[in-house]
Amino acid sequence: MTSFSSGPVSRVVLPPVVCSGTAMPAGVQLSTDHPDVDVTAGVITSRVATAVVARVAVLAAPEVADAFDVTVLPAGAPVLLAGTRQPDSDSAVYASSIAFSLHLALATPDGAITRLNDDRGVLFPRAVPTEHVDIHRVRTLTDPWAFAIPGGYAIVASPGLPDGSPDPSAGSNVLLFQSPDLIGYEEIGLVRVADGGGVRGPRAVYDQARKEIVLWWTDDEGRAWSTHAAALRGPWAPAVEAAPVVPAPSIPDGGPGRVVTCALPLGDEDAVRLRRRFGRICNVAVEVPPIEAAAGESAGELPWARLVYDDGSTAQRPVDWDPDSLAGVGWDRPGEYVVTGTVRQRVYPFPFVVDRADPTVLSYQGRYYFIATDDPDGNCVATSRLMIRVADSIAGLATAPDHAIVEVGTADIAGCFWAPELHVIGGRLHCFFAPCIGATDWKRVRCHVMRLRDGGDPVVAADWEQPRPVLQADGSPLQRDPEHPGLSLDMTYLEDGGRSYVMWSQRYITDRIGDAELWIATIDPADPWRLTSDPVRIVTAEYGWDHEVAEGPFALRHGDRLVVTYSGSAVGPTYAVGAIEARSGADLLDPGAWTKAGAPVLGTGSNFSHWGPGHNTFSHDEDGLELVAFHAHPTITTRGRCTALRRVHWAADGHLVLDQRPDEEVAPHLRRVRAIVRVTPAGTA
Repeated sequence: MTSFSSGPVSRVVLPPVVCSGTAMPAGVQLSTDHPDVDVTAGVITSRVATAVVARVAVLAAPEVADAFDVTVLPAGAPVLLAGTRQPDSDSAVYASSIAFSLHLALATPDGAITRLNDDRGVLFPRAVPTEHVDIHRVRTLTDPWAFAIPGGYAIVASPGLPDGSPDPSAGSNVLLFQSPDLIGYEEIGLVRVADGGGVRGPRAVYDQARKEIVLWWTDDEGRAWSTHAAALRGPWAPAVEAAPVVPAPSIPDGGPGRVVTCALPLGDEDAVRLRRRFGRICNVAVEVPPIEAAAGESAGELPWARLVYDDGSTAQRPVDWDPDSLAGVGWDRPGEYVVTGTVRQRVYPFPFVVDRADPTVLSYQGRYYFIATDDPDGNCVATSRLMIRVADSIAGLATAPDHAIVEVGTADIAGCFWAPELHVIGGRLHCFFAPCIGATDWKRVRCHVMRLRDGGDPVVAADWEQPRPVLQADGSPLQRDPEHPGLSLDMTYLEDGGRSYVMWSQRYITDRIGDAELWIATIDPADPWRLTSDPVRIVTAEYGWDHEVAEGPFALRHGDRLVVTYSGSAVGPTYAVGAIEARSGADLLDPGAWTKAGAPVLGTGSNFSHWGPGHNTFSHDEDGLELVAFHAHPTITTRGRCTALRRVHWAADGHLVLDQRPDEEVAPHLRRVRAIVRVTPAGTA
């Protein structure tokens, strides 16, 4: 239990949710008329094994009581643990910019702790703009505290510098966020609560009796202060030297490298939702429908298996049916038969291709093509050519020979050949890539595109037209403005709502280097090297996980959603993948049409041993299933980035899953399947 009694007599506040067995300090008198709740000796106890809502009164003064509608959970209810992690001594393993973010775990009375989101942060505060154009300073958070409010939850935390130390410029402030479900968060931002003296260990609770939020903290001298407001956005009352008396569960030790600052009781529904969203998604059942056929007729195309996952999501996979079992079916004899088979699962080794980054796999005219950045031993600048592979299967690309289609000296290209992507535009194959022009220098990289000649072979250099730089509508280079020239790279192509778009990353390079940001514009498919609209910035690298870098965009359509993944952070073990999305048919040139995820959708974690996964593209395998290609380091010390291939999964709540392991995609004990074949008399099927 946490209690403050400095200064004047503090108010007593019961949180909206408590566990059975919650105790108040000595002298606090409680009463309730709920038949299943007891409040003897200041201890709130439930007599039932389910959550109940009881009105509990706190005697504040003779004949004066504050009443609270409290949800009393069973003593064994799950508890949400909120906190941060300690950064690793090697910043490439877990840097302070990502360690000092909100980390969540679920605890049960037996002491078991389930770390959520693969023990990675789920909430990062926005970076702080500096006096320099497009340059931000990372903001971190410490001492996060989660609490229930009407309609959801809120987080209060202390603002920190990139290394997690207190931010002197925000020493009288707290950071506030709100969330309907502890999954998605809206940053309210800095809220000033003190006039000096420092703010340490901020805490908050919703006071139902007065319908307001009470926020309290200690100053640099250890004195307790508090303020209150009717809403998170304020206005907040002047601080007073006192803090409320609020019961709270004891905070357990988070274990090595974990700093737990809050324990919040949760109902089962909320706990299940968090496990489904931030836990591993695993295959728990495989279903195959019966096969119906009329005697004398074949069954036609045999059914696929339906895979069911523990979050409620599903997927479809083909089945490789055993020839012997199929041969045993009497297709001309009515009856019931059993056939067996194996769920088809294409698993690709990692590395799929060594020293190849920013990979793209494309099915084109019946064959599969692979193109990527050549990254020998981590040196992707002093390269001499752009290479492509072709095979009759995706697996065959791993060992297919390379074919050079552009070499140094072409179109004043001096090296790099970064981030090549293959796209069919207007029925013609195009290749976007970013070479360095005039000198072997990464600061001279510019987006280029070249087109395959009619009837050309993609692996024959002579069949490609000359590479051309992508320019703005007025013929000027891709840049923020003439005063901020720089580089452009990682261009991708997408179509939506009858319009054609390109999206790319750019940053300025003058006496300083700006943050890399994502921009979008329209093009004419017949002339893809010239924009037809003004460029619009849609992503700024504004969080601790993507600081300074937003690059590698690629679009994937899912229903009426257009999801664009992008990569952030330094190109190394801390690299990670984020996402933005918009509704199909929206004006994609409107920054307001896009919603940005506040935390990565793919990164290095304890359950995913690929270091620094990033710069992904999407395609489809031979069965038409969605496939993601990305690069990663096999070990933290590997310099060259290597290609990886994984299946794409969509969770039950619609979020994109890119790190599903093969045994999670199809459980080993469920790979063998059987189906009933019912052959009915001719004319009755």
